[in-house]
Amino acid sequence: MSGSSLEEQDRTDERDAAAATDGAGDAVDASPDDAHIADTAGDDTERPRSARAELVLTPPGPERRAMLKRQAVTGYVEHPTVVEFSYETDPATLHERWRESVGSPPCHMVVDATGSGEVPGPRVAADGGSFAAEAAHPQDLTGLCMKWQDALEEARGRGDLFVAFDSVTALLQYVDLREAYRFLHTLVAGVHQAGARAQFYLDPDAHDEQTVSTVQGLFDAVRRIG
Repeated sequence: MSGSSLEEQDRTDERDAAAATDGAGDAVDASPDDAHIADTAGDDTERPRSARAELVLTPPGPERRAMLKRQAVTGYVEHPTVVEFSYETDPATLHERWRESVGSPPCHMVVDATGSGEVPGPRVAADGGSFAAEAAHPQDLTGLCMKWQDALEEARGRGDLFVAFDSVTALLQYVDLREAYRFLHTLVAGVHQAGARAQFYLDPDAHDEQTVSTVQGLFDAVRRIG
């Protein structure tokens, strides 16, 4: 891409971020068992009807996140291919939690942004499901995007895809809001292009109202869990 094209893209991203700050929709309060979803501003990109990127405003906690993932795939598909981003939990632990709470996915890939540097090698479970993880430093958004693209390519043709991003709050500890917005925009576009279902988690108590409003404008739906 030429220098002028890059400058034009930067200006476009800045305009998108400003527009999202001014016009993002409000979230809807709900209990963990409430299926009510609030539709918010999304893009006009043509995508499969099944594609949906949801932002879940929820306090942190592994048990809560496991419950949300289980609810997300219920009624969608019994054993989806899974791609997870993790800033706080190591890949092996994530895989075991998924197997215990949902069941073993046929293919489970983890993009590890914990910064631990300890990444398990690919493996095949006794039931035939595969598990793989790749890592990049949490501040290396280019590297994380490359791992994301690798994971989507690996998932292609393996059936229905579910994506979990844990979490936007952790991401914002490493990069500023403008960088995070552009990064998340890329991920949401990838979800749409892959025809996937996705959940991105954010702790609303950890951010000011403007930050929450800006971020939620990127998503097809926003749900608040009290």
